[in-house]
Amino acid sequence: MSLVNKAKKNGVSLRITFLMMFIVVVAITSVLLIMSFYTLNSYNSLSETTDKYIELQDAAGSLMAASDYLTEEAQRYTVTGDRKHLDNYFTEAEVTRRREKAVEKIEKTMPDSQALKEIKEAMNDSVELMDNEYYAMTLMLNAQNDSNVPKQMRGLTLSKSEQDMTAAQQKDKAQELMHNEEYYKKKDQIRSHLDRCISELKDTTRGKQKSLGEETSRHLVLMIVFIVIQSLALILVLALTTRLGINPILRAVDRIKQNQNLPIVGANEFRYLASTYNVMYASYKKSIENLSYKASHDKLTGVYNRMGYDLIAQSVDFTTTAYLLFDADKFKEINDVHGHNTGDKIIQKINSDCRHLIEQKVNQINQALSDTSDGLPPISLSVGISFCSQAATAAEVAHEADVALYNVKKHGGGDCCFYSPDLKDEIKPTKKEKQD
Repeated sequence: MSLVNKAKKNGVSLRITFLMMFIVVVAITSVLLIMSFYTLNSYNSLSETTDKYIELQDAAGSLMAASDYLTEEAQRYTVTGDRKHLDNYFTEAEVTRRREKAVEKIEKTMPDSQALKEIKEAMNDSVELMDNEYYAMTLMLNAQNDSNVPKQMRGLTLSKSEQDMTAAQQKDKAQELMHNEEYYKKKDQIRSHLDRCISELKDTTRGKQKSLGEETSRHLVLMIVFIVIQSLALILVLALTTRLGINPILRAVDRIKQNQNLPIVGANEFRYLASTYNVMYASYKKSIENLSYKASHDKLTGVYNRMGYDLIAQSVDFTTTAYLLFDADKFKEINDVHGHNTGDKIIQKINSDCRHLIEQKVNQINQALSDTSDGLPPISLSVGISFCSQAATAAEVAHEADVALYNVKKHGGGDCCFYSPDLKDEIKPTKKEKQD
């Protein structure tokens, strides 16, 4: 027998079905958790890449801001001669060091990148520009006759012609060095390198964002697919539960209320339960029938007792029925003198005599029907009798009488026959034979 035919016959095992569906759901849930983890990682990486770009862009911007700050402080010092601008200049250059920190940050994050090369070029231009700024500020120190020269500038010496200049001329020379075309050309080079650095940062970040975005999209699509599969699996579980368990139980409840056998449908376990119930129900019903027979029949003779006759009386039309009451005369004396065993045998004998009485009555009727003195042709009766039956219903009693009648007809008719179990195998009479 194939597995399909076996499944149709025995039903699908509810336990195995739920175990398989549980494994499927757990597997899908595990995959969803893993996909959620990877999606979250992709999102975090995307967010981190964006944050790094902003951070590196700020670093590149801080180098330009630091360079502009140095330019501004140097220009202010050469114009106003205020010493604090000189101090601010060297605080930025030696203490705050925003330019150097910007280069270090990009070098640490993006080593060997074009963005790093560009910011280093900008740093080199800014350092070269400092030579010009140092010289201009040295001229200003000389113009103010200020001997407190910062250590970074102590190695610088003015040319003979510049030393011979007046203070006003030295001041003008210093301002000219800080505002000439060559100086701003250098500043433009710094800005150009930083713009290319930011452009490289943007391109690199955009590439990473695109890659991570595509990866996140793939993960989300897979998650949606698995969520759909999981939903379908749950719907299938509900459908199987309804078909294999709930519906058979509801049908079984209706059958139980109607005192009927349970249908052998649904899961293998429920089929087993229904089969077991049907066997128990059949046994119970037969026990009830036996109890009903014992309650309505005399144990010794098999004839109806008082309760049995009371049941018959409920459906008898007394206008067409004769009621005969029999009593065995002096039966108590027989029991007292000869014992109850003898009394039981006499009771069984009386019952047997009833059979003989019925046979005599049938013979008398047939003798009377064979008399043609009234001018009518002779006829006889065939009689099938169910006597002291153990049948549970009136229909079964009628069937037993029908089988006995067929036995009489088969042997020529004009007689009577009492039903007995050995007549069960006789062929039932046809309608035509009954009419004969």
